Amino acid sequence: MTRDATLDYARVTDTTWRVLNATPARRAELLRALPPAERAVVAAGTSGPGFDMEQARRRKTVSNVLNVSFPVTFFAYYGRTGAEGLHTFLDSEFWQERPAQPGSVFPPAATSSAAFAAYLRDVDWLAEQEDWVREAFAFEDAYLFGHSLTDARPRASARPSLVPGAWTAEATFDVPEYGALLRERGTVDPWPEALLLVKRRPAPLAVVSVPAGGRIRRVHLRGDAVTALRWLWDDSAPVPEGATGTATYAKAVSSGLVDEGTA
Repeated sequence: MTRDATLDYARVTDTTWRVLNATPARRAELLRALPPAERAVVAAGTSGPGFDMEQARRRKTVSNVLNVSFPVTFFAYYGRTGAEGLHTFLDSEFWQERPAQPGSVFPPAATSSAAFAAYLRDVDWLAEQEDWVREAFAFEDAYLFGHSLTDARPRASARPSLVPGAWTAEATFDVPEYGALLRERGTVDPWPEALLLVKRRPAPLAVVSVPAGGRIRRVHLRGDAVTALRWLWDDSAPVPEGATGTATYAKAVSSGLVDEGTA
Protein backbone atom coordinates (compact mmCIF):
# COMPACT_ATOMS: atom_id res chain seq x y z
CA MET A 1 0.00 0.00 0.00
CA THR A 2 1.32 3.44 -0.95
CA ARG A 3 2.09 5.69 2.00
CA ASP A 4 -0.38 8.60 2.15
CA ALA A 5 1.59 11.78 2.76
CA THR A 6 -1.60 13.60 3.81
CA LEU A 7 -2.04 11.47 6.92
CA ASP A 8 -1.03 12.92 10.27
CA TYR A 9 0.70 9.82 11.61
CA ALA A 10 1.24 11.32 15.06
CA ARG A 11 -2.52 11.83 15.38
CA VAL A 12 -3.22 8.37 13.97
CA THR A 13 -0.88 6.80 16.52
CA ASP A 14 -2.27 8.81 19.45
CA THR A 15 -5.87 8.02 18.53
CA THR A 16 -5.04 4.33 18.12
CA TRP A 17 -3.68 4.24 21.67
CA ARG A 18 -6.76 6.07 22.96
CA VAL A 19 -9.08 3.64 21.18
CA LEU A 20 -7.18 0.73 22.72
CA ASN A 21 -8.36 1.91 26.15
CA ALA A 22 -11.82 3.08 25.11
CA THR A 23 -15.36 1.74 25.34
CA PRO A 24 -17.18 1.06 22.03
CA ALA A 25 -19.07 4.35 22.32
CA ARG A 26 -15.88 6.26 23.02
CA ARG A 27 -14.17 4.50 20.08
CA ALA A 28 -16.91 5.75 17.75
CA GLU A 29 -16.51 9.27 19.14
CA LEU A 30 -12.73 9.23 18.62
CA LEU A 31 -13.12 7.95 15.07
CA ARG A 32 -15.67 10.63 14.17
CA ALA A 33 -13.18 13.31 15.21
CA LEU A 34 -10.66 12.17 12.56
CA PRO A 35 -10.50 13.16 8.89
CA PRO A 36 -11.96 10.41 6.67
CA ALA A 37 -8.61 9.00 5.49
CA GLU A 38 -7.22 8.77 9.03
CA ARG A 39 -10.51 7.38 10.29
CA ALA A 40 -10.26 4.48 7.86
CA VAL A 41 -6.70 3.68 8.97
CA VAL A 42 -7.50 3.75 12.69
CA ALA A 43 -10.77 1.83 12.24
CA ALA A 44 -8.96 -0.93 10.38
CA GLY A 45 -6.24 -1.15 13.01
CA THR A 46 -8.59 -1.22 15.99
CA SER A 47 -10.96 -4.02 15.05
CA GLY A 48 -10.84 -7.78 14.79
CA PRO A 49 -9.78 -10.63 17.09
CA GLY A 50 -6.25 -9.32 17.62
CA PHE A 51 -7.54 -5.98 18.88
CA ASP A 52 -10.09 -7.69 21.13
CA MET A 53 -7.35 -9.87 22.63
CA GLU A 54 -5.13 -6.85 23.31
CA GLN A 55 -7.96 -5.05 25.08
CA ALA A 56 -8.60 -8.18 27.17
CA ARG A 57 -4.90 -8.40 28.04
CA ARG A 58 -4.95 -4.81 29.27
CA ARG A 59 -8.05 -5.41 31.36
CA LYS A 60 -6.42 -8.46 32.95
CA THR A 61 -3.15 -6.62 33.70
CA VAL A 62 -4.87 -3.66 35.33
CA SER A 63 -7.42 -5.84 37.15
CA ASN A 64 -4.67 -7.96 38.68
CA VAL A 65 -3.13 -4.82 40.21
CA LEU A 66 -6.37 -3.26 41.45
CA ASN A 67 -7.68 -6.53 42.89
CA VAL A 68 -4.71 -6.47 45.25
CA SER A 69 -4.69 -2.77 46.16
CA PHE A 70 -8.50 -2.32 46.35
CA PRO A 71 -9.77 -5.86 47.04
CA VAL A 72 -13.31 -4.85 48.05
CA THR A 73 -13.73 -1.63 46.08
CA PHE A 74 -12.48 -2.98 42.77
CA PHE A 75 -14.43 -6.21 43.16
CA ALA A 76 -17.60 -4.16 43.56
CA TYR A 77 -16.64 -1.73 40.77
CA TYR A 78 -15.79 -4.34 38.15
CA GLY A 79 -18.65 -6.59 39.21
CA ARG A 80 -21.13 -3.78 38.64
CA THR A 81 -19.63 -1.95 35.66
CA GLY A 82 -17.84 -4.76 33.81
CA ALA A 83 -15.43 -4.23 30.94
CA GLU A 84 -17.11 -0.94 30.01
CA GLY A 85 -16.48 0.48 33.47
CA LEU A 86 -12.84 -0.54 33.37
CA HIS A 87 -12.34 0.98 29.92
CA THR A 88 -14.04 4.17 31.09
CA PHE A 89 -11.35 4.39 33.78
CA LEU A 90 -8.57 3.56 31.30
CA ASP A 91 -9.83 6.29 28.97
CA SER A 92 -9.90 8.88 31.77
CA GLU A 93 -7.28 11.57 32.31
CA PHE A 94 -6.32 9.84 35.56
CA TRP A 95 -5.03 6.77 33.72
CA GLN A 96 -3.88 8.54 30.57
CA GLU A 97 -1.75 11.05 32.49
CA ARG A 98 -0.33 8.62 35.07
CA PRO A 99 3.45 8.45 35.54
CA ALA A 100 4.86 5.95 33.06
CA GLN A 101 7.23 3.13 33.87
CA PRO A 102 10.30 3.25 31.61
CA GLY A 103 10.34 0.36 29.17
CA SER A 104 6.76 -0.69 29.88
CA VAL A 105 3.29 0.09 28.59
CA PHE A 106 1.97 -0.14 32.14
CA PRO A 107 2.99 1.92 35.17
CA PRO A 108 4.10 0.52 38.53
CA ALA A 109 1.35 -0.86 40.76
CA ALA A 110 1.49 2.16 43.07
CA THR A 111 0.72 4.68 40.31
CA SER A 112 -1.99 2.44 38.85
CA SER A 113 -3.65 2.34 42.26
CA ALA A 114 -3.25 6.09 42.76
CA ALA A 115 -4.86 6.74 39.37
CA PHE A 116 -7.83 4.50 40.23
CA ALA A 117 -8.31 6.16 43.62
CA ALA A 118 -8.21 9.63 42.06
CA TYR A 119 -10.68 8.53 39.40
CA LEU A 120 -13.18 7.22 41.97
CA ARG A 121 -12.90 10.40 44.02
CA ASP A 122 -13.79 12.43 40.92
CA VAL A 123 -16.73 10.50 39.45
CA ASP A 124 -20.21 9.87 40.86
CA TRP A 125 -20.02 6.08 41.05
CA LEU A 126 -19.28 5.86 44.78
CA ALA A 127 -22.14 8.20 45.67
CA GLU A 128 -24.53 5.76 44.00
CA GLN A 129 -23.32 2.72 46.00
CA GLU A 130 -24.31 1.36 49.41
CA ASP A 131 -22.64 2.59 52.58
CA TRP A 132 -20.46 -0.51 52.88
CA VAL A 133 -18.91 0.10 49.43
CA ARG A 134 -18.13 3.72 50.29
CA GLU A 135 -16.67 2.65 53.63
CA ALA A 136 -14.55 0.00 51.95
CA PHE A 137 -13.11 2.57 49.56
CA ALA A 138 -12.48 5.06 52.37
CA PHE A 139 -10.57 2.39 54.29
CA GLU A 140 -8.57 1.07 51.34
CA ASP A 141 -7.81 4.59 50.10
CA ALA A 142 -6.63 5.72 53.54
CA TYR A 143 -4.64 2.51 53.98
CA LEU A 144 -2.67 3.22 50.81
CA PHE A 145 -2.60 7.00 50.60
CA GLY A 146 -3.49 8.30 54.06
CA HIS A 147 -0.12 10.02 54.37
CA SER A 148 -1.35 12.64 51.94
CA LEU A 149 -4.19 13.42 54.35
CA THR A 150 -2.08 13.68 57.51
CA ASP A 151 -3.10 16.67 59.62
CA ALA A 152 -0.07 18.95 59.75
CA ARG A 153 -1.51 21.34 62.35
CA PRO A 154 0.47 21.67 65.59
CA ARG A 155 -1.04 19.37 68.18
CA ALA A 156 -1.87 20.32 71.73
CA SER A 157 1.20 20.74 73.91
CA ALA A 158 2.20 17.70 75.97
CA ARG A 159 -0.49 15.50 74.40
CA PRO A 160 0.94 12.28 72.97
CA SER A 161 0.15 11.43 69.36
CA LEU A 162 1.21 9.04 66.64
CA VAL A 163 4.83 9.36 65.61
CA PRO A 164 5.52 11.94 62.86
CA GLY A 165 4.61 10.70 59.40
CA ALA A 166 2.25 7.97 60.61
CA TRP A 167 -1.36 7.75 59.50
CA THR A 168 -4.40 5.63 60.29
CA ALA A 169 -7.11 3.90 58.26
CA GLU A 170 -10.25 2.86 60.12
CA ALA A 171 -13.14 0.60 59.18
CA THR A 172 -16.03 -1.19 60.86
CA PHE A 173 -17.00 -3.84 58.34
CA ASP A 174 -18.29 -6.12 61.09
CA VAL A 175 -21.48 -4.09 61.46
CA PRO A 176 -24.73 -5.28 63.12
CA GLU A 177 -26.37 -5.36 59.67
CA TYR A 178 -23.80 -7.88 58.41
CA GLY A 179 -26.21 -10.80 58.24
CA ALA A 180 -28.92 -8.93 56.38
CA LEU A 181 -26.38 -7.37 54.04
CA LEU A 182 -24.87 -10.73 53.20
CA ARG A 183 -28.29 -12.23 52.48
CA GLU A 184 -29.07 -9.27 50.22
CA ARG A 185 -25.83 -9.67 48.28
CA GLY A 186 -26.42 -13.41 48.06
CA THR A 187 -29.54 -12.82 45.97
CA VAL A 188 -27.47 -10.93 43.38
CA ASP A 189 -24.00 -12.50 43.46
CA PRO A 190 -22.87 -16.12 43.88
CA TRP A 191 -22.35 -16.80 47.59
CA PRO A 192 -18.54 -17.12 47.38
CA GLU A 193 -18.45 -13.68 45.77
CA ALA A 194 -20.91 -12.24 48.26
CA LEU A 195 -18.69 -13.45 51.10
CA LEU A 196 -15.72 -11.70 49.54
CA LEU A 197 -17.69 -8.51 49.07
CA VAL A 198 -18.96 -8.45 52.65
CA LYS A 199 -16.03 -9.95 54.51
CA ARG A 200 -16.32 -9.86 58.31
CA ARG A 201 -13.73 -7.93 60.28
CA PRO A 202 -13.60 -7.23 64.03
CA ALA A 203 -15.30 -3.96 64.84
CA PRO A 204 -13.63 -1.59 64.84
CA LEU A 205 -10.43 -2.07 62.84
CA ALA A 206 -7.62 0.49 62.54
CA VAL A 207 -4.37 0.06 60.64
CA VAL A 208 -1.58 2.43 61.67
CA SER A 209 1.00 2.96 58.93
CA VAL A 210 4.47 4.07 60.02
CA PRO A 211 7.16 5.05 57.48
CA ALA A 212 10.33 3.06 58.14
CA GLY A 213 13.07 4.06 55.75
CA GLY A 214 11.90 3.15 52.28
CA ARG A 215 9.17 0.83 53.59
CA ILE A 216 5.84 1.20 55.39
CA ARG A 217 5.30 -0.73 58.63
CA ARG A 218 1.66 -1.65 59.28
CA VAL A 219 0.29 -2.22 62.79
CA HIS A 220 -3.24 -3.61 63.07
CA LEU A 221 -5.37 -2.53 66.03
CA ARG A 222 -8.66 -4.28 66.70
CA GLY A 223 -11.68 -4.00 68.94
CA ASP A 224 -11.16 -2.26 72.28
CA ALA A 225 -7.60 -1.25 71.38
CA VAL A 226 -8.95 1.11 68.70
CA THR A 227 -11.31 2.77 71.16
CA ALA A 228 -8.57 3.05 73.78
CA LEU A 229 -6.05 4.65 71.40
CA ARG A 230 -8.17 6.69 68.99
CA TRP A 231 -7.25 9.92 70.79
CA LEU A 232 -3.68 9.48 69.51
CA TRP A 233 -4.76 10.29 65.94
CA ASP A 234 -8.15 11.98 66.37
CA ASP A 235 -7.85 15.44 67.93
CA SER A 236 -11.61 15.51 68.54
CA ALA A 237 -11.48 12.37 70.71
CA PRO A 238 -11.08 13.06 74.44
CA VAL A 239 -8.15 11.52 76.27
CA PRO A 240 -9.59 8.83 78.57
CA GLU A 241 -8.69 9.19 82.23
CA GLY A 242 -5.53 7.22 82.97
CA ALA A 243 -5.04 6.44 79.27
CA THR A 244 -1.26 6.66 79.40
CA GLY A 245 -1.10 4.16 82.25
CA THR A 246 -2.84 1.29 80.49
CA ALA A 247 -1.26 -1.85 79.08
CA THR A 248 -2.70 -0.99 75.66
CA TYR A 249 -0.92 2.38 75.65
CA ALA A 250 2.32 0.80 76.87
CA LYS A 251 2.16 -1.72 74.02
CA ALA A 252 1.61 1.09 71.51
CA VAL A 253 4.66 2.91 72.89
CA SER A 254 6.81 -0.22 72.74
CA SER A 255 5.62 -0.80 69.16
CA GLY A 256 6.99 2.58 68.15
CA LEU A 257 3.60 4.15 67.42
CA VAL A 258 3.61 6.97 69.96
CA ASP A 259 5.34 10.34 70.09
CA GLU A 260 5.01 11.27 73.76
CA GLY A 261 6.07 14.86 73.12
CA THR A 262 7.00 16.76 76.25
CA ALA A 263 4.80 14.69 78.50
